[in-house]
Amino acid sequence: MKTCPYCKTPFSPDPNVGNRQKTCGKPACKRALKAENNRRWRQRNPDYYRNDYCRLRAWLEHNPGYLKRYRESHPEYIEKNRKAQKVRDRRKKLRLDIQAQLKRQASDITNELWKSVNLDIQAQLEAKPLEMTFLFSTIPCLDIQTQMDSTFPGKENGPIVCGR
Repeated sequence: MKTCPYCKTPFSPDPNVGNRQKTCGKPACKRALKAENNRRWRQRNPDYYRNDYCRLRAWLEHNPGYLKRYRESHPEYIEKNRKAQKVRDRRKKLRLDIQAQLKRQASDITNELWKSVNLDIQAQLEAKPLEMTFLFSTIPCLDIQTQMDSTFPGKENGPIVCGR
């Protein structure tokens, strides 16, 4: 008997697989194992997908109309992608709504935190890292996310240029 590392239930490995079997076989446990293996693989191969856009673009130039033909012949893919995009859009909107709400409440939260803060600077830094992060994020010059967004190439920074 072995114990599944994800759901913690005991299971008997399939005789054909033996000790190599890692999970009990439930779909959720299989997905968790797959995700873990993928994460480990990406850590060991960090540059695998880097500069892959150039290769893909060259292939698409040699195979014009491939994407259109694929979408026409796979309507289930279009429907699945449409549903997934709606979920991604909802998540993004929810995240933006929460950020906007926090920005509207920033002065109230800051005032409450300021009242509760001791004048002992060392104690302030040790006490509440989450609150300190929030305070720093409300200062415009320390908006790290905006600075990070501006460093990645995108439409505002011009096209990605491939050269080999």
